[in-house]
Amino acid sequence: MKKGNRAKKAHYKGYSMSPLEKLKRHGSKVLNPFAAIGGITHPSSWVDECVPNVLWAVIVVSAIDRAEYLNVFRSLLNAARDNVPKHAELYVTHNFLSVASNDEFDAMMKPVLDDSRLYKPLTALLAVDGLPDRAHWARHLKLGDKDAAFQLLAASVNNVFDHQSQRSTDIRWLKVMYMLYCREQMKFDVSMRDRVEEILGYPDIGDQRSVRPSVRSVEIGLRAVEFQLEGTDKHWPNSRHRMSNFDPEVFWQQVFEGTQCLGLSSYPSGEIGPKEISGELSRAAGALSDRYMQTIVTTKADPKHEAVFGLSLFALHMALICSSSSIHSQVVGHIALRTIMESFILLHYLVKEDKPALWLQYRKYGTGQTKLAFLKYMKEENLPDFIDLDELHKIANEDRWMELEDIDLGHWAGSNLRKMADSGGVKDVYDKFYDWSSGYVHGQWASARSTVFVSCLNPLHRFHLIPSPQVLEMPSVLGDACKLINRMLDHVNAMYPPFKVRLAAYKSILEGEADESIKIVPLGA
Repeated sequence: MKKGNRAKKAHYKGYSMSPLEKLKRHGSKVLNPFAAIGGITHPSSWVDECVPNVLWAVIVVSAIDRAEYLNVFRSLLNAARDNVPKHAELYVTHNFLSVASNDEFDAMMKPVLDDSRLYKPLTALLAVDGLPDRAHWARHLKLGDKDAAFQLLAASVNNVFDHQSQRSTDIRWLKVMYMLYCREQMKFDVSMRDRVEEILGYPDIGDQRSVRPSVRSVEIGLRAVEFQLEGTDKHWPNSRHRMSNFDPEVFWQQVFEGTQCLGLSSYPSGEIGPKEISGELSRAAGALSDRYMQTIVTTKADPKHEAVFGLSLFALHMALICSSSSIHSQVVGHIALRTIMESFILLHYLVKEDKPALWLQYRKYGTGQTKLAFLKYMKEENLPDFIDLDELHKIANEDRWMELEDIDLGHWAGSNLRKMADSGGVKDVYDKFYDWSSGYVHGQWASARSTVFVSCLNPLHRFHLIPSPQVLEMPSVLGDACKLINRMLDHVNAMYPPFKVRLAAYKSILEGEADESIKIVPLGA
């Protein structure tokens, strides 16, 4: 693997994710890994629902060092077990703490409340009006500046926004441990003894690369209890009044209304492609045109000769347009790359098969599609502005009178692009370039999102989407386009040798340095 590729993937090395080859397929759908066990029936979101329900812990893990807050968590567990007789009826989440008596809350949360380092940060809890157990915290804390409280909440939420982060996993461990140690509601098969001991001894026992995912997995299964789902409320003790339904959106709505969206003062914008690449593409197109002229053997329509050079010049033309402006690093560049990729696969398939009938079939299909378009437009009262009827009529009749031409409504090779790539031995090219670039052609949501939206940088807004104030810069397509075109030029050389011109300037493309003048600024009023 190239060094650059390793760097791009390094950030995701420790993430828990199922590789594509291990996912099961059902018909046209690739199933998520939980489908094999019937799916997750209570898909509570860590950010949307769980974070507001453990907000006190979210603040704690940002206020002091890890070793210190883990000791606070352990002390809390011991305090609950030793000093709260009905500890099995409670939990470490705000909704459960709301039904604790004053004495129960004070005894259980004593290790948190007694830590002087945590007093000021925890006062931010009182800025949240809808906190279920706010009355308990208000007995011990006093809210200072509300804007400062929101800033602290933002920084704290930011630190646990990734559900697999170290701080998030530590909070999730606390939830698991309370269920194990204080509620004693979890039973494990004897074969799980080692894993249970690793959770109990977290984070000092076992390989944490496997222990941390286990902690997160177990915590997900406890959310039915946390939010009283799937009939878990049937076991609610008669002696304790029922807690109100917890609506985390009350928290998110309040902090959204109480804080501003944040964005960058400016966003990177694309620049015109390097002149070295544009010049090289132009020279390659000129050399290819010269070679076309040198290899003409007839003035009659020549499907093979014209397709080999036509597809290659088409790809060069698309790349040249991209490199001559900023669109090589904008959405139009992605669309152009998709077209270049398909042109390469088509040419590769045709060259590999190299059958006169197939070359003719490819050409006749294009002529038939032109005839179809021309006839449709002849029925229209108002033509689209981009349509040149004279050009369509000329192409439709170029080889012979279009009245004699059939219109093939299927695929010209009775196949599709994926199958052609597979049979041609270039499925790797299809896999690398088709899925993501095709989304821009077809207007798929992810492509629209990546083109016109950026994330609000306020964690309390859950990094929601806001329209970009300018055309966004994307990774340049020039390097990939040049590599594909070089492979097309290889085919030109194979069919009409010699043709030795290749593109090389793209290899020296350097990534631009970050603009340190860009700042985070409030947006709107």
